[in-house]
Amino acid sequence: MKKKLVMLLVAAMSVSMLAACSNNSEDTSDTSDSAASAEASAEASAETTETEEVVEFGDEAYLKAYTASDYVTLGEYQGIEVEAETPEVTEEELQEYIDYVLSQELQEVTDRAVQTGDTVDIDYVGKYADTGEAFDGGSAEGYQLEIGSGTFIDGFEDGLIGAETGEVRDLELTFPEDYSSTDLAGKAVVFTVTVNQILAPVEELTDEYCANLGIENVSDIASFKEYLTGLMLENEQSTYDSTVQNAVLEAVFDASEFKDVPQEMVDRYLYLYNNQLDTLARYYTAMYGTEYTADSVLSQIMASEGYTGDGETYLNELAVKTVQELLMAQAIADELEITVSDDEVMEAITESMAGAASSYADVEDYISQNSIDLEAYKESLMHDKVVEYLAENASVVEPESEE
Repeated sequence: MKKKLVMLLVAAMSVSMLAACSNNSEDTSDTSDSAASAEASAEASAETTETEEVVEFGDEAYLKAYTASDYVTLGEYQGIEVEAETPEVTEEELQEYIDYVLSQELQEVTDRAVQTGDTVDIDYVGKYADTGEAFDGGSAEGYQLEIGSGTFIDGFEDGLIGAETGEVRDLELTFPEDYSSTDLAGKAVVFTVTVNQILAPVEELTDEYCANLGIENVSDIASFKEYLTGLMLENEQSTYDSTVQNAVLEAVFDASEFKDVPQEMVDRYLYLYNNQLDTLARYYTAMYGTEYTADSVLSQIMASEGYTGDGETYLNELAVKTVQELLMAQAIADELEITVSDDEVMEAITESMAGAASSYADVEDYISQNSIDLEAYKESLMHDKVVEYLAENASVVEPESEE
């Protein structure tokens, strides 16, 4: 879990997330949306966000107050050579994915008894052996238990091996002496278990299995493989696009020279990142049941990147680099006459609203309830346009073979 969590945290705090969580003086209802690239994460975390004091930022905290070329001297940004593997799906990769899909699918077994590796749907009632009284938390209906998982106390899962569908068994067991509940620790109990259903992973791909998946245009093994190949290629293409965009952005950034950036913009991003840390801490505390603080979240992010400095320095460096990247993108946009209209901003926000879990009266209601910073949103869309241009005009080559 920790590895996955750190990846999510780093993604949420990445430099490429350029829409700020802030307010401008023209509209005090506009506190932040996250960048389009991290929008789903922000919407999820927003569910755990409490009402906080809003910090207002004036025009000087946004790009519109500056001429980008005053702060950055661009290097070459067209035709940048980057390496990326052409998206493809091999037969071996397809089979591995099919095997994974099958391992996650369970089908009912009716011609044999329970064996290790099966998942059984059971009802059970736990009672003290000496009094016959049911104990708290010892009963359930329709519980799905994997035999051999070690989920229940010793003897419970093994006691169901060999049971038939519909069979009722009394399992005479004893809770461990060090069991977490003092009422049950060391106690002899009897679980009366009814096996409702026996389920097992799908072992073999068949035409019948594929036809019963309910996927449009999938009726047999061949069409299922074609469907999966399409999904995998779509994922590979997304990875490819991200690789190219990140590589060309890094190359253009490294080729640029920067002067001191506006402190007001840096302050806006410091505010954003600190708020995100607080939000992420609450979100992961709720998700994983372990207490997270903004400092602990930041420590995990820094550790994942091998950063050995202090948190304040890390966040300041991150904010400065974010502003540098944004100014660089704006300078390129100015040279290429790339613009973002208000209509484009509203169109993007409307699309975001359409994919939101909650319902809204209209786009204005969505903007208000989510405190979307329209100016920051426009900056983010400009950045995305520039990155797309850089990637489209890059010279992409295959990585050199290691053989």
